[in-house]
Amino acid sequence: MMKLFLMLFVLILVACSDKPRETSTSEVSSKSNNTKNLLQLTKINCDEESTESTNYTLNCKNFTVSNTLIEGSDQNRYELITFVFNDIEKAIIRKINNEDLETSSPIVYFSNTSKNYIIFFPINGENHFGWKLYLYKNKVLYPLGQRVLYWKPDYEESNINYSDILKIYETGDNILVEIPSKYIIKNDNDYKNYPNYLDGKYYEKEEKSYFEFSMSKIEYYKKYKNGLFEGDYNKMINNKIIDLIK
Repeated sequence: MMKLFLMLFVLILVACSDKPRETSTSEVSSKSNNTKNLLQLTKINCDEESTESTNYTLNCKNFTVSNTLIEGSDQNRYELITFVFNDIEKAIIRKINNEDLETSSPIVYFSNTSKNYIIFFPINGENHFGWKLYLYKNKVLYPLGQRVLYWKPDYEESNINYSDILKIYETGDNILVEIPSKYIIKNDNDYKNYPNYLDGKYYEKEEKSYFEFSMSKIEYYKKYKNGLFEGDYNKMINNKIIDLIK
């Protein structure tokens, strides 16, 4: 009788050990779901030129984009980024507090599905600091978010730039920015002096870094605790968010 009991006990242990762990399976699936059903956006070819009045002017098929720095009468500095489409002219106004926060020439993407434009602006800085992401939808410019990123030391002096390694995806109501992890310092906590540059969700998969931004929960402007702001210039003025910048 004792032998029979021991044999049954051993069989139960073996059966339990062969059963897959449900927790580990759910962990893997939850991570992989974020990068399922991705639709890669098309990068738009644009020609860049420089003028005395702007830092950059980008000529794309359906519009041009340029920026101008403004010294306001209130002793603050502003950046006006202007988009000129075939049928409308739009602008982004940004209140900035130092030179490191000026944008450089953007990379433009187009969604063949939603027909929206995604505009990726690198931020000028000593080590290619950060970037900003905008959405052009229904003739409104929306700030989706921004992140702190520096090149790893191996790539600081190289010819690698965002346009070489960047991929933008659309998945449902979200935009995903994909960058190979090997190029960037991705621990945002290293740069606590830029607390307003940590928008969006961040995760890693298969040696890629992903930054996820929602297109459904967005406003046409953002205001930060340190007094900076940005957004669709005309709508901000019309809704008395800001006064006309002189």
